[in-house]
Amino acid sequence: MNRPIKEVWFLTSELESERASSFRQERWCRIFLDAGAALRIFNLRGAFDHSDAVCTDIESLSEFRRAGVAMYRGPITSVREGMLVRIARMIKHLFLVDLYLPNVFKLYRRLNFLLKNRQEPVVLMASSPPFSVAVVGAFIKKRHPQKVVFTVDMRDAWALHTALGGIKPVKRFIERWVLNIADSVTTVSHGLADEFYERYGVKVGVMYNIATHYLNAPPPDLIDMKDVCAEIDPCKTTLVYTGSTPENFYDVASIVRAFKNLKRVTPHLADRLQFVFVGACEPVQREAVGNSVSASDMVFVPHLPQSVARSLQASASALIFLAYHGPKNMGVVSTKLFEYLCLGQPIAPFDLWEDSDVDILLRRYCGRSINVHDEQDITRLLAKIAEDGVGVLPKLTEVNRVHELVDDYHIHAQNLLKA
Repeated sequence: MNRPIKEVWFLTSELESERASSFRQERWCRIFLDAGAALRIFNLRGAFDHSDAVCTDIESLSEFRRAGVAMYRGPITSVREGMLVRIARMIKHLFLVDLYLPNVFKLYRRLNFLLKNRQEPVVLMASSPPFSVAVVGAFIKKRHPQKVVFTVDMRDAWALHTALGGIKPVKRFIERWVLNIADSVTTVSHGLADEFYERYGVKVGVMYNIATHYLNAPPPDLIDMKDVCAEIDPCKTTLVYTGSTPENFYDVASIVRAFKNLKRVTPHLADRLQFVFVGACEPVQREAVGNSVSASDMVFVPHLPQSVARSLQASASALIFLAYHGPKNMGVVSTKLFEYLCLGQPIAPFDLWEDSDVDILLRRYCGRSINVHDEQDITRLLAKIAEDGVGVLPKLTEVNRVHELVDDYHIHAQNLLKA
């Protein structure tokens, strides 16, 4: 396959929503369009349908996104809460339900039909999760090896994810098979890339999940945080987290107990701080109630529109970064880190391993990092913030520096189109 490829087929599931997990997919789409390729988007919709939309420029992509967001009826956040949801999630992973939903078979049949009736090659990018689109891509690559350059963008691990259930040997077999069929694989951190190589022998490129939706946007307006929630006290040092806290992802218990301990030992310092959690944060709220933390000390706010959340982040004293709870943080680098960096706000990281991807990025761009894990370390950090202010925290002052991370996307896209 020595002629330049003119078309990219993009397989994913969240491009027609405003969920934070959709931003990386949109970034890839924009970069392929910038590279001169036509784009055909196959976005899974629920369990029964998928899109089939051609975008030839940024405006048509934006219109596709606008129309999708307008008709979107799925969950607002990436994480749903409640006992029934946890049971459903367990069943989903145990029986690999995602892999044989009706629209997964429908997607395979559609791609197979289109490739049978064309001679020109395509780049087929599967953005996972859901891993089902990567499985479809692998079968299509096997069926049409000379017509497809197959690439998988692993936004997260599937079989190797420690917080997801299922029969691990079966999931690892499937994940290994798919990734070894792919012509190229990318992911969001060096930690994950190392793990994929160690387990599967697959060399994986790293494209950090840079928040271009923040980097390329004008600064958000500052707001009176009491307009968002009357319990927020702007006179205090507000430590704000926006997003979700899935079960078993973060060590939220140590943070809550540390604050409770600070309140007991040095109440005058604790009274200077206020935690604000926005979004699906039920595990944190459960810990707060269980440890008798006052509702005025830890405020919980439902999901907010993206524009309001950005303004709240910009108006906070500092922003909380929760690192994934596991060795070296399991290579997890969430978009949230880059949102915080692009806002130029002080960052309060919790449970961050030394020499993890996020630790290295903070030292590279902010000149310092913080590694606190247990209750005692976190108590000392909170006391220092209360006494000395948020100036003790990492903060990026030259936001444009992170633009260099976007270049990796452009280089990779160009290489795929020249395959």
